[in-house]
Amino acid sequence: MSLVLRKTGTGRRLSTELEESIRSAIQRGELKPGQKLGSAKQLAKHWNASYGAVRQSLETLAMKGLVERRPRAGTFVSSTPQAGGVNGDARNIIWLLVPDIRMPEYSLVTRHLQDAGHKSHFEILVSSTDDERERYDQSVIRQLKAGVGGLVLVSPQQGRISLETLLEIKKAGIPVVNYARPVNVVPWPTVQTDTFQVVYLPIQHLCSLGRKRIAFLTYPTPAVHTPQMHYGLYRAIAEAGLTGSNVIECTLPDTFYLKRDPDTQALAAMIGELLDKNPDIDAMCCQHDHIAAIVLNVLRARGIPVPEQIAVTGAGGTSELFGFAPGELTTVNTRIDLAAEEMVRLLQAGPAVSEEQQVVIAIQPQLVIGRSTDVQAASLASPAQSISAGP
Repeated sequence: MSLVLRKTGTGRRLSTELEESIRSAIQRGELKPGQKLGSAKQLAKHWNASYGAVRQSLETLAMKGLVERRPRAGTFVSSTPQAGGVNGDARNIIWLLVPDIRMPEYSLVTRHLQDAGHKSHFEILVSSTDDERERYDQSVIRQLKAGVGGLVLVSPQQGRISLETLLEIKKAGIPVVNYARPVNVVPWPTVQTDTFQVVYLPIQHLCSLGRKRIAFLTYPTPAVHTPQMHYGLYRAIAEAGLTGSNVIECTLPDTFYLKRDPDTQALAAMIGELLDKNPDIDAMCCQHDHIAAIVLNVLRARGIPVPEQIAVTGAGGTSELFGFAPGELTTVNTRIDLAAEEMVRLLQAGPAVSEEQQVVIAIQPQLVIGRSTDVQAASLASPAQSISAGP
């Protein structure tokens, strides 16, 4: 090992100097990933330092993910050192800001980001802003002052982050990743689900089942996603030899979902009215599992068999959070777990990546077929297993 340190202090000061020297050597490439440093006793002798100071510095570096301490083997440079991205000075803290942690998709983002961060020795903290821009801006400024090492931003459902706040983030020079919705005025990378596939996959599935009168129900979507969603919808329809007349588009007010106490009865009434006006509907493609839950309740109350008369699909991978048993709902798993891994990878890469260009990573979703479209599986289900989802 070519790294040589001289004993220039004692106690905490020496420990800090040793820690900084090792970290700098890793950043410069003098210490390679996987390279063995040795035991604390060996390093203390090699560096002419006290055993306690060396051990303290190694424990600190291990907590920051820069080195790995292996019992009876020694200390090794981490195979995925974090020095280039979320740095040790910020204690490897990633701050996640979401509009409302009570919304199921954001609780899943938090869980999966914590899982991905744990593997890379990052601590994930979360702030819920109640979708209030002023509170969102205040939370960002507080975290910047606290010295976090990276930010994952989920923009407000309604409105935007203020330009002043965006400039403060950019000035801080820390890595930033957007989730789901890009911030176009700053070239930070964005990780989102492939919205084309989220629509294309369930519509293609319904068409393959011979469904010819499909209701497409969704909440308002960000303008950046709308073209891709429509492309997925009508491409699947065209491939099945159908036309736009085979589709009934219905955009539901998102207040039914964003409100603290959503009026599910009013939403059910709207769905019932849709069915009354279009008695020939034989499939309902819901772009949210929450909508699918209400739809299935309405169909059940009307005695309409699912999927024999009307097949139903959801989206979001959150079906279990809305009362569905495993295998009940055909839904689109948006693979939030993969999105979380990509966000951590981008944060590891550091802020330089986000300065080069607007990077958008589209996560490929997965269609999960359940009894709400599978006639054979539904007919085999016992009464206790029959579709009876609710929010």
